[in-house]
Amino acid sequence: MALAASLNPRGGAPSRVRRAVSLLLAFALAGIPWCAQAWGPVGHRAVGAIADALLAPQARTAVAELLRSDRDREGRPSGRKSLASIADWADQIRGGPQDRPRWHFDNRPLCGSDRDMQSWCPQGACATAEIGRMRAILRDPSRPPAEREQALKWIVHLAADIHQPLHEVDYAAGGNRIRVRLRGQRFRGGHHGKHDRLSLHGFWDSRVVALALHPEGDWIPRTSLQRLIRSARAEDPRRVEEPPSAWGPESFELARTVALDLPGISCDAPPPRRTITLSRAYVMRAEQVAEAQLALAGARLAYLLNGALAR
Repeated sequence: MALAASLNPRGGAPSRVRRAVSLLLAFALAGIPWCAQAWGPVGHRAVGAIADALLAPQARTAVAELLRSDRDREGRPSGRKSLASIADWADQIRGGPQDRPRWHFDNRPLCGSDRDMQSWCPQGACATAEIGRMRAILRDPSRPPAEREQALKWIVHLAADIHQPLHEVDYAAGGNRIRVRLRGQRFRGGHHGKHDRLSLHGFWDSRVVALALHPEGDWIPRTSLQRLIRSARAEDPRRVEEPPSAWGPESFELARTVALDLPGISCDAPPPRRTITLSRAYVMRAEQVAEAQLALAGARLAYLLNGALAR
């Protein structure tokens, strides 16, 4: 029984704030390069681009100042000057000394209560706890600039991660142990270039965003970015202003009622071992949810940063 229910604007902002505003919007509206790991680079940077468009002037200036001395993985000046350009930083440092793998998700139990946070977020090492901690660092002007800059990069990344439904549930390692394919074809590639079926988590991380945003070659059409920005601007302010602690439970419900609403997935049985063929109806619903979550994440990220920096 099924459960119911490269975007790479490295040029960023120039030194003058007026030109920063126009350039950031130009990046968003002209189209943005993407690569195969969407809600990896493309999804994260789309969220960053939305937030770039919604930042208050004072917050935009603060972001530019914090990123002035940003360094890449090799310690060289990165040239990153916008939220979109730093959005997948936390994935780029995978395997390095700054990598924090457990920060990217919340292991909320699908089949049980999540009231005991320590049980699914041990030692506070999870997305919800860390985004709160990073916000406190960012808001504190007495902290060293380098510490606040790193907090900014984590916030931009985690805001998107928390809005990916399968980053909020423990079932089958967040869907990583469930193999899926579209009707009539198998997914190939995945995150490591292997010719195998895609996991359900990989479908939500990558394929669904590409399907929703209709990339043309290496670019997201400007119409897709315009649509996301319009959706973000139209969000109910009451939803946008909800604290990060409320974001995870929302995404968890989408995991339960949409992402995991598939044949063979049940609290009464282990995860299915056979490959699940995703129906057209499931894929269309997933596209709608993914696009809505990206827009909401961008709006909430901008609101959070405006509150932390526009003071």
